[in-house]
Amino acid sequence: MKEVTLTVDEKKITVPEGTLIIDACEQNGIYIPRFCYHKHLTKSGNCRMCLVKIERNPKPQPSCMTPVADGMVVYTNTPEIAEMRKAMLEFVLINHPLDCPICDKAGECMLQDQYMMFSGDKSRFNEEKVAKEKLYIFSDRIIYDAERCIACSRCVRFTREISKTHKLGLVERGDKTYVSLAPGDTFEDPYSYCVTDICPVGALTSRKFRFKERVWNLHTTDSICAGCSRGCNIIIETKDNEILRVRPRENEKVNMSWMCDFARDYYMNPIKNRTSGISINHKSVDYKKIVEEITDLMKEHAKEMVFIVSSYGTNEELALAKQIVEAAEIKAVFTKFDRVWSDSTDEVKSDDLLITEDKSPNMSGVKKTFPNAKDISNLIISDYKYAFVWGPNAPMEKLDGLHLIALSAISDQVFEKASWSIAGRISTEKHGSFTNIDGIVQPFRRALKGDNNFDELLFFVDILKGLNVQPIGRTVEEVRKAM
Repeated sequence: MKEVTLTVDEKKITVPEGTLIIDACEQNGIYIPRFCYHKHLTKSGNCRMCLVKIERNPKPQPSCMTPVADGMVVYTNTPEIAEMRKAMLEFVLINHPLDCPICDKAGECMLQDQYMMFSGDKSRFNEEKVAKEKLYIFSDRIIYDAERCIACSRCVRFTREISKTHKLGLVERGDKTYVSLAPGDTFEDPYSYCVTDICPVGALTSRKFRFKERVWNLHTTDSICAGCSRGCNIIIETKDNEILRVRPRENEKVNMSWMCDFARDYYMNPIKNRTSGISINHKSVDYKKIVEEITDLMKEHAKEMVFIVSSYGTNEELALAKQIVEAAEIKAVFTKFDRVWSDSTDEVKSDDLLITEDKSPNMSGVKKTFPNAKDISNLIISDYKYAFVWGPNAPMEKLDGLHLIALSAISDQVFEKASWSIAGRISTEKHGSFTNIDGIVQPFRRALKGDNNFDELLFFVDILKGLNVQPIGRTVEEVRKAM
């Protein structure tokens, strides 16, 4: 792609031809304020906060609508531009309520931040503010406060261009303008929470997060969504070992700036049937004993044992699982989907945006690590006596009659009937990486501490130690420290 060179605030920068001035500046460490602009939405140019001075142009131009040109000279902070920004902020704040002490957006509000950065002046407005509707319930997930809305149209463009539900629109004019649904409609959109992410103020908020916690008290962790094989990049926000909010993290190659509603609810709702502890024949035992017994079973009964792989396993765990299978000489390896779509929920089966039909996060990693493994539907139990079942959702009819070893974070029929059971961890409780549907390997970090459960990576390390095998890549001590 052809590149062009321009001068911004006396600094020469080179960017691809066609780049908007606002993007060219941001890529080179120059921030231009904005409200209506969003890199993944069409440009509307209605907030006028991003005006810049272009040499030989008689009037300031919106940088979100103007592409760069070779030799262009741009000024982003002349006295004239600074005064225009202050005037625009004053105009936006004329009818804006002083809700900051109670607003969920406080601490991450673009209006707050840009007022402090580019204005800071006291209000000169003494007249009565225009009062608009508060607590306008769009849906079970979203609530709208028209008083706070600055009519940037981000949410409207999102429903038209990204989710394509066309649910939201701007009605009325001037200082009466507000966002609305069609009469009698509700905001049923599988990506509705995204409007709370892109709203620059606190007009659109999540009903689940509303008044839960101040954002500056939250601990943020970069993670990968385990809701389906897309592997959306996300931020998990926690306090006191509890997930309070989940937001998308930008990744141009995977999910841009979006994630689905089901995944957010999935993370924020308590998971049912969590497993805990370890047991042999349904009696609690210590960790060392179960490791020794399972290791002995693998040594003595490898030819009679089936190893069933979890599609929730991380790439690191899969690598160690493969090492175990090879060291113990277990020949029968089968795969399964740890979670499948059900029409009994409101989950979307698949769409053209992000959601995939494969509801497991790492089947791509499983197939890459165990290319010769067969689907569990091909298992003939008469050939075996033992089954090591990793993860939930293995069909009991395929395992009935076998001696079961279960390693899972979710309790099901297999786990309850297992002779040897170990409570595992969900993805938010461990470090690792998943390979998404497009083959992109994506690392994530632990957001929560496990409670009376055991990290699969460490468990596999200890099994390998019992088999007198050194774990691939790292020593046992290094793996333990990483946890």
